[in-house]
Amino acid sequence: MSVVLAVPPVEVEMSIQSPKGDGFEFVETALAAYIHGCWDRAKFAKQEITERLLKCERQRRGVYDPDKQMEIAKTGGSDIYMRLSDIKCRAAASWIKDVMTVSGQRPFDLTVSHDPEVPPEIKMSIIDLVKTEAMDYLQSGMAIHPETFRVRMEQVHDEILVKLREEAKNNAQRMRDKIDDQMSDGNFDAAFRDYIDDFVTYPCAILKGPVVRRRKKMTWGPGYTPVVTTTFVREFARVAPFDIYPSPNSGGPNDGWLIERHRLSRSELQSMKGVPGYNDENIDQALERFGDQGFRTWLMGDQERDNLEGKPHSRLYNDAVIEALEFWGSVSGEKLLDWGMPKSDIKSDKEYEINAWQIGPYVIKAVLNPDPLGKRPYEVSQWNEIPGAFWGVALPEQMRDVQMMCNASARALANNMGIASGPQVEVTVDRLPDGEDVTSIYPWKLWQVTTDRTGGGQPAVRFYQPNMNADVLMNVYAQFAKQADEVTGIPNYVYGSSGVSGAGRTASGLSMLMDNAAKGIKQAIATIDRAVAGVVKRLYIHNMMFDQDEYIKGDFQVVAKGAMGLIAKEQISLRRNEFLQATANPVDLQIVGMEGRAYLLREVAKSLQMDTDKIVKDPEMLKFEAEQAQMAQAAMAAQQPQAPVTVDQAGNPAGGTDANTMNGVMQ
Repeated sequence: MSVVLAVPPVEVEMSIQSPKGDGFEFVETALAAYIHGCWDRAKFAKQEITERLLKCERQRRGVYDPDKQMEIAKTGGSDIYMRLSDIKCRAAASWIKDVMTVSGQRPFDLTVSHDPEVPPEIKMSIIDLVKTEAMDYLQSGMAIHPETFRVRMEQVHDEILVKLREEAKNNAQRMRDKIDDQMSDGNFDAAFRDYIDDFVTYPCAILKGPVVRRRKKMTWGPGYTPVVTTTFVREFARVAPFDIYPSPNSGGPNDGWLIERHRLSRSELQSMKGVPGYNDENIDQALERFGDQGFRTWLMGDQERDNLEGKPHSRLYNDAVIEALEFWGSVSGEKLLDWGMPKSDIKSDKEYEINAWQIGPYVIKAVLNPDPLGKRPYEVSQWNEIPGAFWGVALPEQMRDVQMMCNASARALANNMGIASGPQVEVTVDRLPDGEDVTSIYPWKLWQVTTDRTGGGQPAVRFYQPNMNADVLMNVYAQFAKQADEVTGIPNYVYGSSGVSGAGRTASGLSMLMDNAAKGIKQAIATIDRAVAGVVKRLYIHNMMFDQDEYIKGDFQVVAKGAMGLIAKEQISLRRNEFLQATANPVDLQIVGMEGRAYLLREVAKSLQMDTDKIVKDPEMLKFEAEQAQMAQAAMAAQQPQAPVTVDQAGNPAGGTDANTMNGVMQ
């Protein structure tokens, strides 16, 4: 067994001198020293992961690894790269995006966690109401059975409980709409698209948010004049796997400490001044020191990453980049007090979960984690999860062997086609006259040769035709390309391939094959569901804590619907139409009611991307019309004559009970 020692990370510190010419010092405070120590360990631990990320990026872009490219160059053969991995990645990304946006809706919902309870004061009101109703009946001379009181109390209780449930559902819907608007304003859709691309390309995809940032916003004033204001917004972002640095033994974003690498411009750093939690003095010092020359730490793989991303000259123009580290982790109170946090909020002998930003030796921000549970605003997903590991197995890694064999088959095919495309020529050079060109061959060429001195009569020029092995090599390629379907769980008919045989040649057969293929991707979508649910839950908690609207609040549970959307995508519209037709009869209409029927029509119209407000009446309007109809019926019933009431010798209604009996029952 061989032991390989890890090599320290290769890095170059850019802009290491201050304007005054003194030496660059990283250690200014205990907090800065601690964060810098964590950064050194994180860089060292991520070297192998960085190489994995670069291999996945090369495989997706159709670029050979440097060592393989050198081997190919030595042979002088073809360097063709069959981008099968890119096809599978794009198909998986398109499939996931299509599933996660069923009918144009985001893949989450809010449900009431449990049935609401009737408050004690309302229970007392129920008793008073039933008692008053009973007294009114007795005074009107009507007979009431004692058991009627209990039945009426249960009836009123159930009616109130139904209204409380309906109110909770309405609050959940309003909270969902609020979160949906916040996600739209916070660029969630763009971040989610990039996150999905990372999910199918790298061993890990990171979705960050919500993060409160200060942004400029334009509104329209009087006379439609633009008005620019500065406000705080909740934003979402995709974090590149190259820029995330977990602790060496981390199993997730909330395990150990976590560092995110940022590249800021001077204006972005300037905009942080005045934001709560930031240190304006340290920001000014960082701007004075690095504002003109920039500050960036070049690590192993940075230049190749920039080349693959189409930024080959980023290293030459470094003056506008100021690199910052965002730290999330547990820090002692003593370090926070040394940095300058108020003594009233921090105790030196305790540990605190914080969020800090550092530029060189300057900690420009240090605040306590605002999440009530101490969770960090990161959600991590992997194509193929490894239990207890931060990094999983990427889709390109899963099919790397297949990709290598397809490349080898394609190179061999290209080389064989080039060699076998024309004859190989053997020339006896000493029999050619001076000046004869043996490097070119063309139709009707005349070869001038001398007499064979050996007397054997052998020709001076011989032609050989190499064998064409295209059929064999094409079969090898086709077999390994088919194996890619099995390895990844993404068959070629998912992305519209015409070469489908057997059951896939019919509509029902293809639908069955699609359903079977969907089983393989459900596990991947389930990990995305968890990420979306985590983001929505943080928005929900934030709204519960800080939003002033009381009509959106309640005890709700976040439900992710991505995997459910995969099941329902092909069948939900058909089943809704069938259900709508099956319930179009008077008996079912009495059961579901006008509101239920309107809900069905509204959902069908939504799936057809129609304006539901112009087709189906608003639920409140339907309720109002139903109440008006009930009042009209009650008024008509009140105008009809009632049957006389018989009384006994004591003056009580026959078959009824008196007021004293009623009071005893109520008590």
